[in-house]
Amino acid sequence: MKRVILSMLLCASVACSPTGRSVDSERTRLVRIGVLPDQAKEVLAQRYAPLVEYLAATAEVEVQLRLPESYEALLEAFEERSIELGWFGALTFLRAERESGAEPLVSRDIDLSFTTAFVTSSGATGRSIGDFVGRRFSFGPRLSTSGHLMPRYLLYQLGIDPETFFSEVRYSQAHDQTVLWAANNEVDLGAVNSTVHQAMLLDGRLEAGKVRVVGQTPPYTNYTWAVQPHLGEEVRSRLLDAFLSLDRTMASHRAVLDPVGAGGFVPVSVADYDELRIAANLLDEPGR
Repeated sequence: MKRVILSMLLCASVACSPTGRSVDSERTRLVRIGVLPDQAKEVLAQRYAPLVEYLAATAEVEVQLRLPESYEALLEAFEERSIELGWFGALTFLRAERESGAEPLVSRDIDLSFTTAFVTSSGATGRSIGDFVGRRFSFGPRLSTSGHLMPRYLLYQLGIDPETFFSEVRYSQAHDQTVLWAANNEVDLGAVNSTVHQAMLLDGRLEAGKVRVVGQTPPYTNYTWAVQPHLGEEVRSRLLDAFLSLDRTMASHRAVLDPVGAGGFVPVSVADYDELRIAANLLDEPGR
């Protein structure tokens, strides 16, 4: 793992290839990847290391992983063209599309039917979202689709104005922080990315039974890998083929897919985010 991360940070002049040798200079292209900082940096570095190594070898490009400090920093990096490929939530993608011409490439299979969970500590009273009137609530980051836009949209549909319904509304820096706030009774209810909640249970960051789910959004389209509009067609095609070639029946590919929580990748288009545009426009959120 140290070798992989070091290669991500230091490989600046020689492209990675399946044999470890440089590939033809006309086919080599630096692809800098930026990912949404929805969890702690050390978690993200380990999570994406196998995918970075796979893309470098399969697409025959030099790949560097960038871990921005915030959702806003990821958008700035994309706008400044200091990254070519970004891992966005739907809301940040909508902003990158509007401000920088971002074009969706692929999503994980699970991203076409994504959900947000409302969690509370196991010892808290209340069995539904409506039972938490007058109590402390947390969204995730302001620019998060699963941590802010879609849970706010659900509350809107339930006739709940968070700023008047709850005694306090705060925003976390990442989904795992929201979960831990709920588990440790720092808030009474939190809106979190359902897959992060499950991942924390599986990897031991969250003790089983510390929180329980009291509500969930309907499914929606979420994360996408999006590319710069100026990225060359050849490089884009090789990246797309590499993503779509991942096959869970192969052990080496499972080692790439499992850390990022994917069964595989599927192509997506701008039309897949129409529902999110409606929600963002309705709530006048900053992504659109």
